[in-house]
Parts: sequence; C-alpha cells; structure tokens
Amino acid sequence: MNVILMGAVVLLSSAATPSMSANQVVQKVLESDPWGLSGAEVSARAVIHDKQGKTNNLAYSARSRRYDGSLAKSLVRFSAPADLAGASFLQIQKKSDDDDRLLFMPELKRSRRIVGNIRSSAFMGTDFSFADLDRRDLRDSDAKLLADEVVDKVPCYHLDSVPKRPDSTYSRVEIWVRKDNFLPVKWDFYDKAKVLQKTLTTEQIKQVGGSWFITRTKMENHAARTWTELFIDRVVPRNDIPEDEFTQRVLEKL
Repeated sequence: MNVILMGAVVLLSSAATPSMSANQVVQKVLESDPWGLSGAEVSARAVIHDKQGKTNNLAYSARSRRYDGSLAKSLVRFSAPADLAGASFLQIQKKSDDDDRLLFMPELKRSRRIVGNIRSSAFMGTDFSFADLDRRDLRDSDAKLLADEVVDKVPCYHLDSVPKRPDSTYSRVEIWVRKDNFLPVKWDFYDKAKVLQKTLTTEQIKQVGGSWFITRTKMENHAARTWTELFIDRVVPRNDIPEDEFTQRVLEKL
C-alpha cells in the first residue's frame, strides 16, 4: 500500500500531554529504518536538480544489516551515471566514536576515509550530505518535544533536536514523526548560523513485509536553490546478510 504525503501541517494543542518522551521518539525513529539501510537490500535512484533546471540521474543498490541495537552497517554500490559506475560507499555506525565511512572510486583503485570534519560534504553530488546519511546528529543529540502537529491528516510528534558533538554540521534539526509508524515526514536542518539550510520531505511511503519504508523523498537546499529526489524502487527486508560483507576488502572489489 502506498501513501502520498503532501506536507500540510496543522498545529495541535501545546497543552496536550505527550504519550512518549523525546528520547523514546528519537529511538523509535532510529529503529524504523525508513530508507532500508539497517537490514535490507535496496535498489534506488536519485534525480538531482540544479538551479538552472538541469537534471542528473544517479542509480545505486545497497545491502545492510543492523547490529548493536539500532546501529547499522551498510554498503552502497553505484551503477549510474557512467562516471560513477563501480563506485562504492561503506558506512559502519559506532556508538562511542566517529562512524567509519569509506568511499571507493574505481579510477583511484583505492578507498579513502570520510572523516568527521568533512561530513558536511555533498554525497555523490546530491543535496544529501554524508552527515544526513549517518544520522549521528540525531543519534547523539539533546531532543525535546514541541507541540504535536498534523501532517496531511496524520498526527505527528514534533521534535527539536540539538546535536551534542562540536563537529556537527547543524545547530539544530526539527523533525515531524508519524505517531502510527514512527516514519519521519519532514526534517528542517539549520546551519551553524541558525538559518534554515535544507528541508527533507517524505512524499511516499510503502509497507513491505510488515515494515514501513520511505520510497520517495525530496531534499531541498535552500541556499543553493537545488534539490534532489530520491526514489526507492525495490526494498527487501533482510536480517541475514553476513557481517563479512561490510569490509574494506569487499568495498574495493569490482
């Protein structure tokens, strides 16, 4: 079943007593795996729009597994455009240290580490950054609940999240989270100057094997006046992908 979300927001009473704490909602979001990067096989594509109206298409497949609670290991392989075919990205989330991020480019014949101070860089030319993929700014944050809101007739928790780590890309992140399945429907990302930098909007969700996934997303970069649409064309939940598939050796295998 597909559900289209258009982003209309209605404020509910601020006096309402929340049924969950902010930390509980954050944990539910982390456990929800909305993009299939915590225990699934995925085929996906992105359409990148520049401010002149030109587009560029990106295609990839991904395999992932969950470990140590809500942490995940994921390996992404790109097949398009031609100049990125064969490129791969390995991410291993960590609880008490910076995540491992390795990017392999075939022409270089080796991988390079994406360290914390360049997490804000654009991921493969899209409007998503490496920081947006690892969700560390949500995993390690001080969150509080604002007044509940309704997005397209669906009741949502409204979170204000402030990243704890000094190398964070953002000063704060606002998130609207569905109460029924804990999928985030909207994210507002504020830069260090506390100016709205980007907005991520959920446009379609789908239930597969009892789990809900976001199958169409739009990331808008307000400063650059660009945006990226992300489409999850196929997602298969799995919990049996071997640990040894998430290594540098496998990453660099063509």
